[in-house]
Amino acid sequence: MNSMAALLVIVACHSQDTTCLHDPVTVISFNTDVDCYNALPQELKRARAMAEIIYGDCFPVNAELVAGRNIRQSIDPGKLVALGAPLATAGPAQAQALVPPVPAERYGMSR
Repeated sequence: MNSMAALLVIVACHSQDTTCLHDPVTVISFNTDVDCYNALPQELKRARAMAEIIYGDCFPVNAELVAGRNIRQSIDPGKLVALGAPLATAGPAQAQALVPPVPAERYGMSR
């Protein structure tokens, strides 16, 4: 009897910074880590339809934690909207004029 099972966890991240969503996109239970790793490529491909940057891996867990359960949870699609939100929320940037170079004579330097 196998004493270890595995959870596949997939997270989505914003494509323009280093933040990822707090909630996983998907969590799936498997009876063995082999089953989990076999399913990983297909699940990553499916998740990439929801977000551009996806990370996923299989994590071993005690089989008793998932015994008799078939876990498959997916993120609420509304939470994925945060990945497309603009990074700055403070409003538009203020325009600034560039200052022309200060002549060297102003500092007592001559050519």
